[in-house]
Amino acid sequence: MKQTLEETAHSFAESRSSGSLFPAYYQGFIAGAEWQSKQSPWISVKERLPEEGQRILVGFLYYYKYADREVESPKHIDIFTYENGWWIDDSDNVYRGKEVTEDDIKVICWQPIPSFDEILEANRDVFERIKQKGD
Repeated sequence: MKQTLEETAHSFAESRSSGSLFPAYYQGFIAGAEWQSKQSPWISVKERLPEEGQRILVGFLYYYKYADREVESPKHIDIFTYENGWWIDDSDNVYRGKEVTEDDIKVICWQPIPSFDEILEANRDVFERIKQKGD
């Protein structure tokens, strides 16, 4: 069974100090966990690029350049493979993804594709509630 945040914070703080520092460790652990929960799993391409050959989820804009103007579409998400500076979709369309000179895409962020086990673990509490309701 999963530990609650409070139970985990208590165990952490207890393992570090049982004296006057216990509250500081406890509150520090909770503050760190809350901060981490608010972080986006998306990685900006300005921050870093994926590994060569890695298949990933990509956030991108369709980007169009006309003689007198530039247009960006709303954000899209798709699966791409990153190889030699190119973004390749499952239909073997190849995009440069940066410094676009004509109709292309502009990749803005990416994240690893979670494994089935990671998805299951992240949603275990939801599955338990459904199981308890008998749905």
